[in-house]
Amino acid sequence: MTAQVLNVELSNLIQESKRKNSDLRQAAEKSLNELKSLGQRPEAQIASELSQRGGFLSPFLIACGTKNAKFISIAVLCLQRLVVSNALARSRLKEVLDAFREAANLGVDIQLKILQALPPLLQNYADDLQGSLLGEVLLLCSILQGSKMGVVNNTAAATLQQLVISIFDKVVKEDDKAFEVPATEEAPSGNGTLLIRPAAFDAYRVFLDLCLLTEGQKPQFLRFNTLPQTFGLELIESVLTNHSDIFLTHTEQAHILRTRVVPFVIKSLGDRLNFPTTVRITRVLYILLRRHLSILAPDCETALGLLTHMLDPEAAPQWKRALCMEVFRGICSEPALIRKIFSEYDAKEGGKPIMKELVAALTRLATEKPSVIGLGTQSTVPVGQAMLKDASTEQAALEAGGVAGIIGGAVGLGEVTVPGLSTQWSLIRVPCIDQLDKTDPPSTPESYIYCLTLTCINSFSEGLAKFILPLSMPSDGARGSKRRVHRKGSGALPKNTGDGDGNTSESPARTPSPSKRSVQKRTVSRRPYIPGNPLTLESHPLYSEIQISAAIVEACWPALLAACSTFLYAALDSELYHALVRSFQKFAHVAGLLRLVTPRDAFLTTLGKAAVPSNVLSANIVATPTQTSHESSSMFSNAKGLLSVDTLTASTDRNLSTSADTQPATLNSRNLLCLRALVNLGIALGPTLESSWTIILETLQQADFIIFNSTRRAGRQASATPVQRSDAQKQNDANLMANVGPELAALEAAAAKMFESTRDFPDEAFVSILSVLCKLTEMESDVEGKSPVIPKSPTFHKRAPSSSSIRLSSHINENVFAIAKLGELAQINMSRIIGPNPQANGWSLFIEQLTAITNTRGLSTTVRLKAAEILNEITISAAKAVISENTENVAEVQKRILTALRDVLIFNDKNTDGKVDSLTRSAELEIHKTGLESLNAILEHSGQSLIAGWEIVFDIITSIFDSSGGNATPGMDTISEAEVAVVAKSPRLIRSSFNSLQLICSDFLSTLPTPCILVLVDALYAFCTQMDDLNISLTTITFFWNVSDFLQTRGGLPGAFSLEAESEEELLSLVRRTDVADLSAGLWMFLLLRLTSVSRDRRSEVRNGSIQTLFRIFDTYGQRLGPQSWRSCLKIVVFKMMETRESDNSEQTPQSRKLWNDTVNLVLSGIGTLYSNYFEIFSQQTDFKNSWAVFIRYLDGLLVRHSFEVNTTVFRVLGSVLDKVGGPERLDAESKKEAWRMWSAQGINLVDGLLEGARSGIQDTLTAFVDAFKPLYKLLEPTIDAEIIQRTLNILRECILYPDSPAYFQDTELLTPLQATILNAIELIRTDIPQVPTLVLKQLSYLSTIAYSVDTLPPPMSSKQTRPTYIALAVNSMKRIEQVSLNHVSNPEIYVDGALEEILRALVVPIALKYDFIPAKGGKKSLTLWRNATHTTLAILRHALPAMDHLSIEEAHQGKIWEQVAGLVSCVIHVKSQQPGDFSTADSDEEFDIQAFRQYRALIIPSLGRPLVPEEAIQNYISNVYHASLLYKVDSGMERLENLEPRRGARVGSTSELELQRRRRMSYVCIDELMDLFSVSEGDCPEVIRLANLASRYLILRVTLILNLFISDQPLRGRMPQPICQRKEIIYVLKRLVDLNSSSSAVLPNSPTPLPIKTSKPHLFCLLPLLSQAIAVAQGDQELLEWLSRALSELSRALGVL
Repeated sequence: MTAQVLNVELSNLIQESKRKNSDLRQAAEKSLNELKSLGQRPEAQIASELSQRGGFLSPFLIACGTKNAKFISIAVLCLQRLVVSNALARSRLKEVLDAFREAANLGVDIQLKILQALPPLLQNYADDLQGSLLGEVLLLCSILQGSKMGVVNNTAAATLQQLVISIFDKVVKEDDKAFEVPATEEAPSGNGTLLIRPAAFDAYRVFLDLCLLTEGQKPQFLRFNTLPQTFGLELIESVLTNHSDIFLTHTEQAHILRTRVVPFVIKSLGDRLNFPTTVRITRVLYILLRRHLSILAPDCETALGLLTHMLDPEAAPQWKRALCMEVFRGICSEPALIRKIFSEYDAKEGGKPIMKELVAALTRLATEKPSVIGLGTQSTVPVGQAMLKDASTEQAALEAGGVAGIIGGAVGLGEVTVPGLSTQWSLIRVPCIDQLDKTDPPSTPESYIYCLTLTCINSFSEGLAKFILPLSMPSDGARGSKRRVHRKGSGALPKNTGDGDGNTSESPARTPSPSKRSVQKRTVSRRPYIPGNPLTLESHPLYSEIQISAAIVEACWPALLAACSTFLYAALDSELYHALVRSFQKFAHVAGLLRLVTPRDAFLTTLGKAAVPSNVLSANIVATPTQTSHESSSMFSNAKGLLSVDTLTASTDRNLSTSADTQPATLNSRNLLCLRALVNLGIALGPTLESSWTIILETLQQADFIIFNSTRRAGRQASATPVQRSDAQKQNDANLMANVGPELAALEAAAAKMFESTRDFPDEAFVSILSVLCKLTEMESDVEGKSPVIPKSPTFHKRAPSSSSIRLSSHINENVFAIAKLGELAQINMSRIIGPNPQANGWSLFIEQLTAITNTRGLSTTVRLKAAEILNEITISAAKAVISENTENVAEVQKRILTALRDVLIFNDKNTDGKVDSLTRSAELEIHKTGLESLNAILEHSGQSLIAGWEIVFDIITSIFDSSGGNATPGMDTISEAEVAVVAKSPRLIRSSFNSLQLICSDFLSTLPTPCILVLVDALYAFCTQMDDLNISLTTITFFWNVSDFLQTRGGLPGAFSLEAESEEELLSLVRRTDVADLSAGLWMFLLLRLTSVSRDRRSEVRNGSIQTLFRIFDTYGQRLGPQSWRSCLKIVVFKMMETRESDNSEQTPQSRKLWNDTVNLVLSGIGTLYSNYFEIFSQQTDFKNSWAVFIRYLDGLLVRHSFEVNTTVFRVLGSVLDKVGGPERLDAESKKEAWRMWSAQGINLVDGLLEGARSGIQDTLTAFVDAFKPLYKLLEPTIDAEIIQRTLNILRECILYPDSPAYFQDTELLTPLQATILNAIELIRTDIPQVPTLVLKQLSYLSTIAYSVDTLPPPMSSKQTRPTYIALAVNSMKRIEQVSLNHVSNPEIYVDGALEEILRALVVPIALKYDFIPAKGGKKSLTLWRNATHTTLAILRHALPAMDHLSIEEAHQGKIWEQVAGLVSCVIHVKSQQPGDFSTADSDEEFDIQAFRQYRALIIPSLGRPLVPEEAIQNYISNVYHASLLYKVDSGMERLENLEPRRGARVGSTSELELQRRRRMSYVCIDELMDLFSVSEGDCPEVIRLANLASRYLILRVTLILNLFISDQPLRGRMPQPICQRKEIIYVLKRLVDLNSSSSAVLPNSPTPLPIKTSKPHLFCLLPLLSQAIAVAQGDQELLEWLSRALSELSRALGVL
């Protein structure tokens, strides 16, 4: 890039000089050719080549001598390029400098280019520019600095400054290679002359001349004689700033400082110089103090004294004092400089106390003008701050326009006098010491100096802290390791963790438990943390500095405390106040780390007073109203301790929303900031504070009181009369309260951290803070006048003792701060206090203090409740920590925890004379309740790991019951003594106590020692029988099951669980024994006995639950008991359960009686289940007969209760037990008889007269009663006889006839349960015993007919009762009749005893009724019972009639049977029903009867004609066939047998409409039957002949009826056709008559028309007259005439006429 520029510029130079300067042109052309000859090479290579060619510079040097501006401009530009590229020939440097000097008086551009070339010239040619050449360079700058052009002047000054710095840079480089450069020059020093190197010599001469020129003297080396004093001072400052180390290592330079610079500075400070000079002198002095104090100690002492002196108002003007304070601000901001000054002066014996005087001066400044800093009784926000905020926008606008003022903040604030300090108006944007461009002193705020004073104080403290604090910190590794161990909690400790003596903590500590288990824990090793004292670090390389710092604190703390105290009560803005508090805190921190107790406590006390101003505290004490009980209760909700942000932030917001006029006196954000600083000091210095904890904790307590009190009064004061306040005061209050919420949050976090830090305290330090808190609790609790007996704590210094301390404590006690903090402290140090030494680790102090407060009735309710709450929290956390921490001696610690929890429930009433008011009583109940809840929490978390103290647990659980309330204890002589409901102290306690018992029974039974099981059972009984909470009683019952299961599991293998005890007394004696290894069996029996006692509870739910649980236990574990163990159970438990019933003197309501009946049922069912399931075992007992007799008597005795439910259950139980007996041989005869006597003595008397539950109870009872017969019958079966069966059937008949039907049940298709059961019972009866089949069949026959005779039965006794229809019973009875009959069809007994006759008589009833039977519940729909009966009779007769022929049955008996058969068949063919029936089934019903008739006929014809069959039976049969054959209704006179004589005119004709019969097909079948009966031959058997004889008359009558109707009616019709029905009938009959053949013997001898001859057509002969008449009438009907003619023809043929 440089080559291109040179090429272009040389070309321009050639072009410009063609006609003006030939020498220049030639030289330029030559240089251009040389440049071109280098070609395209890298820039560095071209520069190297050009630096070797001196002639290349000729055209530029010639141009500079021409005085031509254009030539010179090009030349200077090219030379500048060559300088930058290091391409100048070193041999021509002098000529280049001369050329620059010649061109220096030309235009500005040329001058600036020359100035641009000088710095790189000195840099690139440093080794060549020495001596005179260096002077030339500096002279050139000086010449250009004298230009009147500002830009040139300023650039030249800057360049000169840069060149001077470069000269010293050369010295640094020279020193780096000191062994390579020989020292050849001499220079003076404080001890004479010394040899120095060239660069150092040049620097010496230049710096010396600068000092001389600044002082106004003539230089020795430089060639210019004038230099502005201010610029000279700037050059000196620049050199001192950039190369301060050179003055420390080069004595010749230090000599210049001592002889020239310092005297000049001190002299100038004392003179009244102008502002620019003074500022620069001050800056030089500040640099000398910062960098060169070590080589200028005596001189600096004077300077520092002078600076301190000038702080006085009379010693210097305002702006000069400000400069001095700015210097001190810089000094105080450098901790090392502070220490250096102190070590150089104050620390030396006889030395001047410079630092002490400085701090004292700052203190004087702080108090110089109280009105300016806004000093008052409490720190406030400057009142004008908010009003001046609006000016910031305008200020920013003005600054953007370039007219910004010097003072920071709003424009024009320099004239504003606002009391107080603020960064808005108390500071200036650019400090005076930095305002180098000003010629006049700036206008500073009046408070500027005081603001700088505050800044100095803050910086002073910050500096000490930055140095001391890091020295007290432990190594990160150890600290982090310890932190991780605490965070890890239950995790494993590091392997190498040991105690203070070097012993490892890995040795286990074993503690045996009562259950022969052991828990192994490792000892927790805490590494206590104490802040290190830096003064003990004697081997530290900075130990001397540490000592100096300690000395500074000792020397300066009083003055510093005074200054800080002043500012703490001044009006400061937020930023300044925060900085002040921060520095205050750090100074106290430093004092504490250095173990400087006096300054530490002084600062802590001052900070505490600032945190809780006395006026605010007094205002709250005065304004606190008298506390009521309601307020006490509400205050307890905030007894959490210090500053609950959730509550107080909301309260603060509420306060701010109210008028500032009515805002209550409270702590503002600044007070809270101081309080947070105090807390932070507690965090940092905690292990070293010892008794000084009183300062911090009392302050926290007072702050807590004020905040809580003010929030409580906010709402009340808002409605009070407002006090007039100024706008400024209102604004100040609003500003101070603006950030209270966030500050409260920060304070709470800090307080939490402070108490959290106690975890790392050594035991002694921990006990110190604990003792202080205990002392504070004594103050809190000593309100009522008499202080409780509380362990004494050491007496500590009170921060603010006064005569009103009693009044103060009486008010502060409301928020129970110290008690809450005790709890917090215990929680944080839980791993410590559960250690092995309760006295040393603070456990005893905690528990004794809190227990004493809680148990003393003379104390405030609020205090007692809070103390109880804290103690409960401690015990819960301790129990958890025992498990999670590696704690040694676990059993001892667990007992310690539980003992503390139990002791808190023992109340001390020595100060109350035994009288307890309602408020105290309520509080104690609340304490008791929380204690029980704490026990529950302990068990939830640690119950499985609890290896000791179970007896204490049960003491706590049962502590809710009054000892005089009948509480069952193991000391009772008998169980009955304990059967009294226990009384709880309060229903509120029951649930809390029960939760713990619930946990034990659910999860921790396996951890209980054996002796505690007995106590557990008694506790369960107590909770069952308490009357306050039904749900708890019910739930407790289930725990009996859990305990039983546990005891059975512990008892060993199945079958090994045995116990022999005859009475309750023996059982109690057994379970109390301590010499028995395994009491599981006895405890189990004891548990059952307790459960039995619960079964007498007045509450049905409780007693029922206990009964169910008891029998469930038996059901589950009964198989584990042997015969003798069961014998004990029966005698002690089961027989006692049989006595469960209501007391005789108790009032009985229907509802209570119902509930007791339910209970009795449960007991009965359970006992029945026992006898059923374990009958095999019971029967092996030696006195089983007695057990059986007791059982039967128990069942029989329950029947007197006259309850459906009980009666039902009795027989269900009886049936189930009898069913489980097995074979008859398993029960002796007497036991079976007892069961039979009990059953047979009952019947409908079980339900007769009982109206309760009439609809369902009767059916259930009778069903259960009948069901019980089934297993009873199986047992009686081997010895059963007809008498027993007869008795049984009678009972069953009574039961089935009882007028009661199940609700909402229709027994038309389904049997009622009772009916089904009875039929099943009948079916069960053996019928192979004589007389039994007859009894059974007769019984079934009766049952099948009940449905048709319901109306004849006795009516129900109650309107609630409804009688069954018995229809389904009839159907099922028919089926059973068929089965039994067929089984015994070959048994003559059923024929002889009338069983079959009874059956047929019963079955004919539905067949005869047919459609006339419509049951009341069945509606109008007809039932087809007659079909069932038809089927049944067909099935029976199909086997019975043939069998009867083969048996030797008397004819009389057979005749009776045939009578029934004949009547039965007659009912099949003949329908006498008045009801029309169902038309949809009429055809099928008719067809059914036709088929049935044909089957009947096949069975009885011709047997019906036997002689043994009564003629009446046959007549009945044929007569019914005759009547069934009629197709329409006729006059009754025409149907008589007397009308067999055919006579014309016997009937008057009629043309009325015929009334047709329904069943015409059946009529034709009956016509056929009449003709079939008549159709015989000569060789037929007598039975057929007999039937034909009897049927002939009816046949003739039937035909006569037809012909007579035709003969009489047809003539009347004229041409009207004959009714179709009649015409078809007459034609059909004529056809049959024509085809019919019979014998003359078929006609009865006494027939009206005896046959004269024998013929095969005797019937035609009898009908001849009618046939003849019919032919005469039927002249118009050819078909009818034809058949009539054929009939006559057949008759003629039969007579032999044709």
